Amino acid sequence: MARFLKLVVSYAPSDTWRDYSQKDAAGKREWNVLREKILRRDGFACRYCGYASPKYQVVHHVNGNHANNSEANLVTICQMCNLIAHAGQGCVIKGIVDLYRKSKYGQNEITRITREKRDEGKTDDEIICFLGLECRVPFKMDRLYLYSLFGFVTSRKCPDRSDMYERWKAYHALRVHRAAADDGIQSKLAEF
Repeated sequence: MARFLKLVVSYAPSDTWRDYSQKDAAGKREWNVLREKILRRDGFACRYCGYASPKYQVVHHVNGNHANNSEANLVTICQMCNLIAHAGQGCVIKGIVDLYRKSKYGQNEITRITREKRDEGKTDDEIICFLGLECRVPFKMDRLYLYSLFGFVTSRKCPDRSDMYERWKAYHALRVHRAAADDGIQSKLAEF
């Protein structure tokens, strides 16, 4: 799965949000089975940036229509890419995505690089400078307007601390910390 889908700043119109049949018990069970099948098919890796995680990945409706649950319309998407694909949620509701007119990189790379740089301890300002993000602009519910913009997932906290993105950030930080600790142990063992 070396080829990634193109990630663009967008939003889902409210009339295409969650299909209510997914909320009843039978629909929820059916959705969870389908969701697990898609996650496994994609190797728990985001189809937009390649980030893999056994937890907190989302199954995304490519065409934005939550009633269209055909496997061809469903892909795994990571928390950060999901905030870009649903920029109305990221920019307005959560207040953690900023939009820019200019970048040295494409949107897929922005998300991947942002995660890597944040894992290295870089600040938002340092990452924004590295990415060449310029000319910050407001969110508008206009797909043509959004299509040419670049989204940046900031390190600001969501107002709702129990939000899934906030839970993923804590989980990811723990994974990074454990990987660094494992690397330190491996280097110590290599000295013997």
